[in-house]
Amino acid sequence: MKQVFLQKGKALLHDVPTPIVGENDVLVKVAFSFISSGTEIATLNTSKKSLINKFLANSKENTQKVLGAIKENGISGTISLIKSKKDNLINIGYSCSGQIIAVGKSVQNLRIGDYVACAGSGLANHAQVVCVPQNLVTKVKNKKFLKQASISTIGAIAMQGIRRAELRLGEKICVLGLGLIGQITVQLAKLSGCQVIGVDLQQDRLEKAKKIGTDFVLNPSMVNLRKEIDFITSHYGVDTTIITAASSSGFIIDNAMSITRRKGKVVLVGDVKLDFKREDFYSKEIDFLISCSYGPGRYDSLYEQKSMQYPYAYIRWTENRNMELFVNLIEQQKIDIDSLISQEFGLDQIEIAYSYLRDGKSLGALFSYQNYDCSQDISNNFKQKQDIDVKEYTVPKGKINVGFVGVGGFAKVKLLPLLFKNNKIKIDYVIDTDLTNLVNIAKRYEIKHIGNDIRNTIIDNDINMVVISTPHKFHFIQSIESLKSGKAVFVEKPAAVNFNELKLLKEFLDKNPNSLYCVDFNRSFSPFCMQIKKEISKRINPLIINYRMNVGFIPKEHWIQDQQNGGRIIGEACHIFDLFCFLIDSEPLNISVLALNCRNDDILCNDNVIINLNMKDGSCCSLTYTSIGESEIGKERMEIFFDGKTILMDDFICLKGYGLPTYFNKKVKTPDKGHENLLTQFIQAAKNRNKKEPISFSRIIMATKISLIADKLARQGGGWENFD
Repeated sequence: MKQVFLQKGKALLHDVPTPIVGENDVLVKVAFSFISSGTEIATLNTSKKSLINKFLANSKENTQKVLGAIKENGISGTISLIKSKKDNLINIGYSCSGQIIAVGKSVQNLRIGDYVACAGSGLANHAQVVCVPQNLVTKVKNKKFLKQASISTIGAIAMQGIRRAELRLGEKICVLGLGLIGQITVQLAKLSGCQVIGVDLQQDRLEKAKKIGTDFVLNPSMVNLRKEIDFITSHYGVDTTIITAASSSGFIIDNAMSITRRKGKVVLVGDVKLDFKREDFYSKEIDFLISCSYGPGRYDSLYEQKSMQYPYAYIRWTENRNMELFVNLIEQQKIDIDSLISQEFGLDQIEIAYSYLRDGKSLGALFSYQNYDCSQDISNNFKQKQDIDVKEYTVPKGKINVGFVGVGGFAKVKLLPLLFKNNKIKIDYVIDTDLTNLVNIAKRYEIKHIGNDIRNTIIDNDINMVVISTPHKFHFIQSIESLKSGKAVFVEKPAAVNFNELKLLKEFLDKNPNSLYCVDFNRSFSPFCMQIKKEISKRINPLIINYRMNVGFIPKEHWIQDQQNGGRIIGEACHIFDLFCFLIDSEPLNISVLALNCRNDDILCNDNVIINLNMKDGSCCSLTYTSIGESEIGKERMEIFFDGKTILMDDFICLKGYGLPTYFNKKVKTPDKGHENLLTQFIQAAKNRNKKEPISFSRIIMATKISLIADKLARQGGGWENFD
């Protein structure tokens, strides 16, 4: 299918895979998508700027971001991250309408064949097919209003501004800025029984506003705005001023304060710099309110992505209910859309469409998709998965063709740059559900094939290796299916997120010992840890290891905290459990956990634990894993005590031995946590099956089992358990 993107000041059309419907989503064949003259032209102009100009626009804040990235990812990782943003394509569009062609298994009250309006930046794109969560979709009962309903996102934004204003019958309202949102705001205020004053610098917008029922229209470049409004309001001022304009200055807010009555309201809907004088604000005791986009639920992932509903009795108007009401008003013909948006363009006219908007005379326009047949794309997307017999990995004659699945932040910073520079492999396929990200990565690394379904790599006989860096809940099933098809599999940790997955993984590896499989337990492949291993292998007695991970706070709404993804002990602390097993060459007798008992539910007990392992050789290992520390002290520190000696390792930057020769001590500028060494060894094993896998299957199973037990005990508030 085709989708519109912006790049370097131009609108471009790209072929991308048809989206895959999620369990809370609907797939919509788009009929119309709205092109915003304000938002999209601003984005188009921003995309012209070079990376250095974007950096200099807010140099202080961006410098801090770069320094933080260097501390976390090193210089090379930060350079990779910056390069990944250079000349990126930007998806565009946030309001459309069409017909549902597929629904997720958890979707309620929406069916295939329903006509709908859709909202959401990055979701309701300018594309022939879009995938949108059900809470950002509302039905259009009368098909003949499908074109007008494509603007429902804008309507919901205007409606939320009206709700924040809490207008009352007979009040005098001023709308500052008569762009599209302003024109709709005027109509909604009139429907609320208010007298409306419209203000704008463009005469054609004032004339439009007058035609749709605005009581007074004023051009502040031609009249004294405050004086005019004084006489309209008997020198009281308006009850409420709603700002629907955009401005890089706070002057417009000062104007709003000056024309609003004592103890009145100013509601900010538009994008205006929050920099205004205190005098009127203070002396009049004006309430200053900001309206958040489409309404309650906006930017709440639980509501938007997971379709959690807000109770009707307590939150009457959500973003979805605002959209629903706006579509109803269109169908009842109580809102005039046709006089505001009249121009339509096909996707083959994207340059003409944006040129039309650039002249500043239009409030917006529409893309029309009426002639697109998506049936073939959808049938390909929903082909049945076939069970296949397990195939053995075969060493390719030439380079290893890699299918890379999931290109999030870690993949961009670490895995992709390392793979790209390895001369034994070729990245031939990239898979990601974020279509914009997919196209950008393929362009950056000159990857030939793109897709949004891992089955593309599984059924492709030319793919020899699959690298998996998706959300953790997918790791097990994606690894198993890829291994069954005879691929070598390198999966970003963890291997499994629950005991059942671990059981099935172990059974598979036991039955298929010739499979080539590795989990990214990279710490044991770092130069520092390999040097430590060499030294402590000479020990006479058991040892003590204290490890601290000062990981930083991640809110409980973040995807990694979802129990389906395992949480942070399973997803990150597993690194250290593998490192303990590697350094000691032993396995645990038992595991004990002390978990923080916090009064506040924002601090998670399984993010703040002390995990102790008693090893069979008599050694003791302790991991302190916490999200409540200060980042300045660093993330990782290890202390090892044995035979009258001590080793300290700080953040893979500083290594120091006490009671050891001075040549043991090391200090580096860039941390090396072993990613490249591990990947190189795995690729060597894929090219030469006489070489052993870099991490044994038994060690992968052991480290994963430790993390699952530790997580279970942490969620119980602490405790202990035998390992066997």
